[in-house]
Amino acid sequence: MRRLSSAFLLCSAGLLFTVISVSGLQQLEGPNHEPTGRVPHAIAVGDFNSDGIPDIAVPAAAERKVTVLIGNGKGGFAANHSYPTGMGPSWVEISDWNGDGKLDLVTANTGAGSLTFYLGDGSGKFTRAEDFPDIHGPASAAALDANRDGKPDLAVVQARDSRVVILENQGGRFKVGATYDVGRAPHIVTKADLNADGIPDLIVGTFARHMLAVLLGKGDGTFTKAGETPVGRFPHYVALGDWNRDGRQDLAVVSAGEDAIFLFEGDGTGALRKSGMLPTGANPHGLTATDVYGDGFADLIVSTRSSGELAVFLGDDKGTFRALPVIKTNQDIIALAPGDFDRDGKLDLALVSASYNSVVMLRGDGKGGFAPFPAANAQKM
Repeated sequence: MRRLSSAFLLCSAGLLFTVISVSGLQQLEGPNHEPTGRVPHAIAVGDFNSDGIPDIAVPAAAERKVTVLIGNGKGGFAANHSYPTGMGPSWVEISDWNGDGKLDLVTANTGAGSLTFYLGDGSGKFTRAEDFPDIHGPASAAALDANRDGKPDLAVVQARDSRVVILENQGGRFKVGATYDVGRAPHIVTKADLNADGIPDLIVGTFARHMLAVLLGKGDGTFTKAGETPVGRFPHYVALGDWNRDGRQDLAVVSAGEDAIFLFEGDGTGALRKSGMLPTGANPHGLTATDVYGDGFADLIVSTRSSGELAVFLGDDKGTFRALPVIKTNQDIIALAPGDFDRDGKLDLALVSASYNSVVMLRGDGKGGFAPFPAANAQKM
């Protein structure tokens, strides 16, 4: 049986982290903030210098840049580098665009209507490759091999045109492929395999219609016409997993307008059935599915922007979830990502704080509890 984790109260210079626990509150040291630039909006995690330690990329929408943070293996960062982008970068995606075995990245520049591609050199640094114009309000992007040629293509949400466009990878350079209509005001696109055919599918949340648009991949670079699944108002991040362990991909989606996570079970054909709802604090946004407890069951972690909370839901083998005590952050966590940032075998969290224009690192205890890393570990070396 899983046990509820201990909880924490952390105060530092006006910043408050609290967790309501069974046994009360405990005073600890405040978290470290690593600057990312003004209005950070998303996060991607990968090993940019091949040292086995997760690194982080965060776009800063108000400064036209993407910040790359190189992990030091202690829950902090050995380097902080920024690279210029087009106006209003709201998303970052990583993959190996040119097939050299080194991770590259791309930003979706909503204000400029463009993409900015960077090639990694394997040491944690990047060289600007090209700007891709005329994307018309790109809100997010997902790397996927749409035509099964072994090269990562790119699905990009065109928020202004209510479409998704596929960019075909031709040896590290991209060509516009097919486009697909989705509901009005599409926001985040997520790669999935809903019909278990080994071909990537796409899920797009639409703000104006409060729907999930599902496009099933055909394996030749094209997709079926989008089908729609109703969700709550203003769907944001989608997380994937097999909640009930039936071998079919399920999903969870945060609904900012409903203050809830909606759960869906997949039937293996691409269809989704609503199976439950988990209440959250006000204005949930960031979401990830991961195994925080190390028992093989998928768990959910969500951040709420208006109420400043971080909630962990422990999953079981029946598709149900149990809430742990809520972590009160009192700041606007707009996105989050898991990773073993100190290499202790337990999952940690990287939080993007819009309130502090920074990344906050939390150390996992392997039981669903999180606390800031010691300050000494977070210092750049």
